[in-house]
Amino acid sequence: MQQRFTNLYDRDRWRRYGYSLTAVGVLCVVLAAVVESRKDQGAGQIWLVFAALTLGLAISLWMRQRYSYARLDGGQLVFRYLTVTVRIDLVEVRRARIAKLASAVQGRARTPKGLAGVDALVLQLRHPDTARLRRLLTRRCVFDEELVIPLAGAAVLQRQIEAAVSPHRRAEGPETRPNPSRSRRRNRRR
Repeated sequence: MQQRFTNLYDRDRWRRYGYSLTAVGVLCVVLAAVVESRKDQGAGQIWLVFAALTLGLAISLWMRQRYSYARLDGGQLVFRYLTVTVRIDLVEVRRARIAKLASAVQGRARTPKGLAGVDALVLQLRHPDTARLRRLLTRRCVFDEELVIPLAGAAVLQRQIEAAVSPHRRAEGPETRPNPSRSRRRNRRR
């Protein structure tokens, strides 16, 4: 099985809001039980509705942080969010690099304070389907032809991408680019 790299935006969202939503949901269940025991069924049902809403939100945040990841699968980079998957061919990747999240999105999106110093994978793509990527990865990750995603182990994934992309570049290289040493020699005077 390929190594998964967790999306840190979703993990941060769970840590900031998930635990408190779970606590509020449990508190609402307890309040509903207390109110029901006092024979006030209408108020008890309202507390149960609040409990269902907050626990539902907490579960959705937990599932999103649990099932949101990136991985390299053969010749494709796979981004998965819950049940939705987007695949990007490595041929489409022009450049992959690592940068701190705050400097990579500087002026283009807000960065959570806890994630400002985290390593992010920055991918420059040749012909991205930005509408589809933006829908899945949100607008704070997709900028024109660039993806900026904070991942756990981003440096490892970047090395894997570079290793997988480099054979493609070697195969395309001599045909698409003239040898620079030959062109310099041609223009020299003897």
